[in-house]
Amino acid sequence: MEKSNKIYLGIILVCTVLVIGLCVYAIATHKEEKLTDALKFKKEYESLNEVVNENNEKQYMEISIDEENPIVYKSGQEIVEIMKNEDAIIYFGFAACPWCRNAVPVLLETAKELNVDKIYYVDILDIRDTYKFSGSIQPEQTKKGTDAYYDILKILDKKLEKFYVTDEAGNMYDTGVKRLYAPTLVAVSKGNVKGFHASTVESQKDPYSALNDEQKKELKSTYKTVINSIKDLKACKDDKAC
Repeated sequence: MEKSNKIYLGIILVCTVLVIGLCVYAIATHKEEKLTDALKFKKEYESLNEVVNENNEKQYMEISIDEENPIVYKSGQEIVEIMKNEDAIIYFGFAACPWCRNAVPVLLETAKELNVDKIYYVDILDIRDTYKFSGSIQPEQTKKGTDAYYDILKILDKKLEKFYVTDEAGNMYDTGVKRLYAPTLVAVSKGNVKGFHASTVESQKDPYSALNDEQKKELKSTYKTVINSIKDLKACKDDKAC
């Protein structure tokens, strides 16, 4: 009996040592992947590559985003404070927006060329209000926007366009409010909008088709103008005169 107990204890001891050893090895060799904002952005947008949009059965275009990019995620409320108190470049959009998927690669390439180290990103898909045609001239609000969204609208008011909804025949109805469309790139300095661009380029009609070289060149030029409106402002602040 005593001999059997010793055998059992020996087996338990060996198993315990093995388990502890495996745990120590796993801890020592495991490299925890830190999901930075840059990597999160890459994964979020690339996850929809060639996925079919079930609303219209069109395929999202494939895009590739560098793991080292200047994107920094911010909530609606966080961006309101930034817009009021900082000099900032802000991209408003969301991954499932086909126009955004055309804009993002051009934006990141432009930022790299201009050595931009930070672009704040706000996903606006779920913070905006929504409306639908109600059968009368007055569209029906189906969802209220967040308080932060309405604060953003106030800051950008002079740059924003009216928001219309359409019926099945294509007739347009004024909602009575303005809209922050995606994608929108904004350069702001302590509450003052210095640069602004919504959508991609006027010649693009189908957002599910990639921009051609000339369209990319045009959009890049526009983005440079927006970004430089802040870079030039900073340069002026650094000098005695400008």
